[in-house]
Amino acid sequence: LNLVPMIDILVVLVFFLLVNSTGVSILGLNLPDATKKSEPDPNQQPLTVVVRGGGMVLTEGFNELARFGSAAEGYDYKGLSERLLQVKAARPEETRITLLVEPATTHDTLVQTMDAVRITPTDGGRTLRELFPNIALGDAPKLAAAAPIEPAALGSAP
Repeated sequence: LNLVPMIDILVVLVFFLLVNSTGVSILGLNLPDATKKSEPDPNQQPLTVVVRGGGMVLTEGFNELARFGSAAEGYDYKGLSERLLQVKAARPEETRITLLVEPATTHDTLVQTMDAVRITPTDGGRTLRELFPNIALGDAPKLAAAAPIEPAALGSAP
């Protein structure tokens, strides 16, 4: 068994893979630089879309801006895009938005919501306007449970 040619091929192959692997980009993700420190602007309220089975809610900080349909009725993606277009007009430099979704949310709903917050058609659908292309994903916060009902509040007889 002649090992010298096989070792030559492996050396060339390893070198080729190392050189070409430095520019690989998966899914176009822009990861933050570990050496760069940035503090968020305290006056800037984050835009968030919470997607639940009961509906989508657009918030800015702690202020609710609008609600858009429900899973049973069908989410109003066009209304969401139109409202985000108004927000974009007020904050043209903003490019970030956060989507908070319930675990039971379908993949199709997630993709349609991401499309609605990223771009919107203008000029009768001939051109696309960029809204908020930098999308962060997270889990929707759990809804607060109802307080337990006291037996005295039910009006039961002693």
